[in-house]
Amino acid sequence: MRTKKQSLIISLSLLLGFCLYVFASLLAFRSDSDEIILLTSISGFFVLVLGYESAIILGGKMSLGLAEFISRITRSTHVVEVIEDEPTKTIRNMITQKLSALFVFALVFVLSVALSWNIFNLHDPQTGIFHPLLHALDVFSKSTSLNPIVYSVEVIPAMVILIAIGGVVPSIALPYLRKFKITGVNSEPFHTYLLFTVIGLVAGFGVLLTLVGFIYEELWSDKDLYYRYVLLAMLGLSLHYSIGSFLGRDKSEDIVKAMLDAESGKRVTVGTVSIQRAKEKEKDQR
Repeated sequence: MRTKKQSLIISLSLLLGFCLYVFASLLAFRSDSDEIILLTSISGFFVLVLGYESAIILGGKMSLGLAEFISRITRSTHVVEVIEDEPTKTIRNMITQKLSALFVFALVFVLSVALSWNIFNLHDPQTGIFHPLLHALDVFSKSTSLNPIVYSVEVIPAMVILIAIGGVVPSIALPYLRKFKITGVNSEPFHTYLLFTVIGLVAGFGVLLTLVGFIYEELWSDKDLYYRYVLLAMLGLSLHYSIGSFLGRDKSEDIVKAMLDAESGKRVTVGTVSIQRAKEKEKDQR
């Protein structure tokens, strides 16, 4: 059951998303702004439902199967501990629990914009059979000479698809940010994990800086207002997707819990992992 504080945050987030749609439409399309505000708001509601369903389907029904598949490939085992009591108040728990919606929102926006930029760079007739698909999803190459209504009808479905793709990974991970603690057994060594973590952080920070420069220099500074509409609208759509996934988090957690209780997996099991020192182990064996 949601608290009054959570309901207030959700309401304010929904209102903020709508304000982004209004501002983006008024900024770019003054003459036909009313129709485009309506179209963008409808897409925002659709994305909210999409985020809710993605959290349930991807996070609740499919995530354990994906973990089982990955465990078979890596020949490892994942032990899932169900946290029934209130977890300890650490920085990690604060981020994953209290700020999970903000975390999903930021991740979906970054991933969707990065995907858009990659599609923009790949959008070339030489891409062969992929050219029609890339052309349809390339929100930054849409002709700004089109009628505003026609432009919005072409660009809004592409933005929704990009948001849906960007939300796949956050939706899969969402149920495991609060009620479950997962430990990998027989997985990669500590030093390998450390190296790849550092590389991932550096690469991720580099991507973030690149996106900031790209948004400002390529699409914002002295550029057509249509591009500003796309970025602001995608910001609002990402926010509404995260709110939808947040609303579906409880149900997705219940689905994962039911599947764990059924013990359907062989490499993803319920339990706890305890580390025992070698000397204590030898003493117990004697």
